[in-house]
Amino acid sequence: MPPKNATAAAVGKTLADRREQAREAALKELRALRGDLNTLEAVLTGKRKKADFSPFDVVHGAFEIFRHAASVFEAEDMLAACARELEAAKAQDYLQRHGANDLVKPAGWHWISPRGEMHFLAKSDDADKAAARLAELLQAGRRPKRKDKADNQTEAEPAAPAPAQIEA
Repeated sequence: MPPKNATAAAVGKTLADRREQAREAALKELRALRGDLNTLEAVLTGKRKKADFSPFDVVHGAFEIFRHAASVFEAEDMLAACARELEAAKAQDYLQRHGANDLVKPAGWHWISPRGEMHFLAKSDDADKAAARLAELLQAGRRPKRKDKADNQTEAEPAAPAPAQIEA
């Protein structure tokens, strides 16, 4: 079990490593099961003697494949869940950093603008959507400089004479 202060990246790497180990083990068992099934076929068709084969090998191989494949699928599900929770935590941190609150009444994420306007961002359980909405609101408050105004200022100022023109 990893220590409590392990980062999400370390936990994700551990899960990915375990998934790869289980996948490799399942593939190895699958190859072994193919050999056991070929041997079973040879015994059943009469090409080999029964003493050369144990039916338990087929059952055991199939069970091992099931066990390792289940571990692979479980690790993939855990990685996906960790990624979703990490995104939700980042969104919640973003919301709190920019002054949004998860209110009880009216329910949901709300943000009060510097003008004193309350904006509903999203439901309480949807921090990702609320963070996206807050980013839109914060971006809308910033107005870029108008290009035509900036161009007029440069044209209105007379160009300074070049040093070569002064000496001549």
